[in-house]
Amino acid sequence: MNLLIFLSLMSLSTLAAAEKFEVSRCASCHEKEVQQWQGSHHFHAMSHASEKTVLGNFQNIKLQKDNLQFQLRIDDGEYLVEMKSDSGEVVRYPVRYTFGYYPLQQYAISVGKGKIQFIPFAWDSRSESEGGTRWFELYPDQKTHDLFHWTQMGQNWNQMCADCHTTDFQKNFDPKTQHYQSTYSAVNVSCEACHGRSQQHLEWTGGNSEISQKGYPQSIGKRTLLFVSQPNGQMKAMTELKESRQVAVCATCHARRTQLSDRTAPHHFSQDYQGALLTSDIYHVDGQIWQEDYVWGSFLQSKMYQAGVTCTNCHNPHSGETVLPGNQTCIQCHSETTYDNTTHHRHAAGRAGSQCVDCHMPATTYMQIDSRRDHSFRIPRPDLTVKTQAPNACQQCHADQSAQWASQQIKAWFPHSTHRSPDHFSLTFQAADQGALSASESLTRIAQSSQYPEIVRASAIVRMAAYPDRNSQVAIARAVREDEPLKRQAAISATALYPVAERYRLLAPLLEDNRAPIRASAAQALAPMLTMPHVIQLTEAQKSVLEQGLATYRDMQRYQSDRGFSYANLGNLALALGEMDEAESHFLAAIEVEPIFIPAYVNLADVYRVKGDELKARAVLDQALKVHPNEPSVLYAKAMSWVRSGEKVNAAPFLKRAVEYSEGNADYLYAYGLLLQEQGQTRQGVGYMHQAMKVAPQNPEIYYTVVQSYLQLKDFDQALFYAQKLALMVPGNAQIQQLIQQIQLMRSVQPRTEG
Repeated sequence: MNLLIFLSLMSLSTLAAAEKFEVSRCASCHEKEVQQWQGSHHFHAMSHASEKTVLGNFQNIKLQKDNLQFQLRIDDGEYLVEMKSDSGEVVRYPVRYTFGYYPLQQYAISVGKGKIQFIPFAWDSRSESEGGTRWFELYPDQKTHDLFHWTQMGQNWNQMCADCHTTDFQKNFDPKTQHYQSTYSAVNVSCEACHGRSQQHLEWTGGNSEISQKGYPQSIGKRTLLFVSQPNGQMKAMTELKESRQVAVCATCHARRTQLSDRTAPHHFSQDYQGALLTSDIYHVDGQIWQEDYVWGSFLQSKMYQAGVTCTNCHNPHSGETVLPGNQTCIQCHSETTYDNTTHHRHAAGRAGSQCVDCHMPATTYMQIDSRRDHSFRIPRPDLTVKTQAPNACQQCHADQSAQWASQQIKAWFPHSTHRSPDHFSLTFQAADQGALSASESLTRIAQSSQYPEIVRASAIVRMAAYPDRNSQVAIARAVREDEPLKRQAAISATALYPVAERYRLLAPLLEDNRAPIRASAAQALAPMLTMPHVIQLTEAQKSVLEQGLATYRDMQRYQSDRGFSYANLGNLALALGEMDEAESHFLAAIEVEPIFIPAYVNLADVYRVKGDELKARAVLDQALKVHPNEPSVLYAKAMSWVRSGEKVNAAPFLKRAVEYSEGNADYLYAYGLLLQEQGQTRQGVGYMHQAMKVAPQNPEIYYTVVQSYLQLKDFDQALFYAQKLALMVPGNAQIQQLIQQIQLMRSVQPRTEG
């Protein structure tokens, strides 16, 4: 037997023995909890592939993906995946791990250098009557240049998945050799994954009186057992709320987040990770889950979380199931007579719509068959759907009815409800996402109002990046003063367009925040200060603090050195420090490590632009187009390179393709409209401007250009119409009022429209 394989098998055997020892050690006192855990998703999070753990049919099954034929079979008890290319070449991989167990199970193979990837097919472990007991392709639309293609890092175990599906995972990636030596202490989510190291607990059980809190430094229990309804309808904890880090522990896996280091302790969410805010690329504008957001981001929005509810008020921490079946979980605290009856839910008992979760925890399906519920426990708001297009629970069942119908139905049922406030944060978020100038004041109000949860206030602050005005400045300064990590994180992003001296004045205190991600992000934002002594002369002590923050930032990027974005981040930092050659080196490294990471090509081309070499810039962009022929950002960058070279005729086809493949990017539509106008195709250009207006209906720059275009066409009626709309967007603007008067004068002299 090959020595490396022998040693690997020995280490796996030793590891399995250690895992069994830990479980038996815990079970000696906590037998009930261990039994519950052994039936949980945590227990089945990952397993070594064996007859006991593999659910899928490996009886010589043949499946096709791209130009590869996959054959799944068993040889002498070993589960194998054989891949046969069109040329006839066959490669065989043993299945190392099973991943999950219901409603689907995935399978991981080792592809060399310690790198573990998932095959593109998953086993539907539901019953046949549910549509299961079958193989299916998990991401059928993913091409080789897409992140979640099975050969890419989106389907890599070491970087994407292992941290949450094992215990005490250490990635151990060597960027020099491009080799992983990943380790873990337990193959699944075991006791220590949540409770932490058990050594002091065992000493406590042995009678060591010097050890407090049963040997665990952090409490992860409930903050209170139950909540009781008050005469005014408000819920109140039946006991004083205890300190607990439970939500932080659960968030390390059940949150959309960026990992910045190997986890240092179960409760160190704000040290080892950076949680995602409610931004339009991953959440609906009203904060409902959209992309694979998990639970934390929605739960933080809930009244339950604000009141002190923790995960285990509703879920058994060891089985993962709800503590009671159906509505009984909810009526632990909420009055059964008030809520669990048809006068409240208005649906027949036992039918769809009668369960609390049907209306207050609508589900979204991921991975084709995995249904997951939103945890913000919100009141259904179809009236907001009418205004923002965010989904609502009503139409999940009543798909044949409109949001307007659902809104009217709820209003008829609850005519005196106070939950239909016209001042919902989603309306402001939508306006900001569409570029409305008027959004600044509303964002500031939300950011500073205690009636909103921290994650909503932080999500308002992060949108202030587009509004570097006095209103935003006040909110950012306040967020920095208040010790709330999400708001501080958002404040850093919100200062992106501020002059660096003003940025330093606002963010300097965050360089000494006790959370490493905030210190590092603040240092990255303030890095240009080291190159601008003429702006603010930093003391040696101030320089030292900033440089320490940058060292932390670089360490966090190096931890992710198996990904292109880490090198791109280092490249952008080098640009901020004026180190052009260093930036070039990092962007080249990003492309080498992850060739499909398109931003690295665009950034590298920009380096060559700054160096004055447009030919080299376009060559890099051509390289990117070989990887992803229809990537809009590359097509747009290529068009702009031709524009800078004075060859707008060559730019036009690339810009047109950027528009076609971007699915409604207002900037691309606007730029193409302008280019067409410059080429004498004013009417066609206006058409693209109108498309841009549909995407960004509150962007005044687009409206102003449309007004000028209609003036050029001598279509004074249309020019006046859009000028008046512009005046509503920017009230009190003297120049716009003067423009309207000029159009009215021209219209009176020549009232008929000429094309």
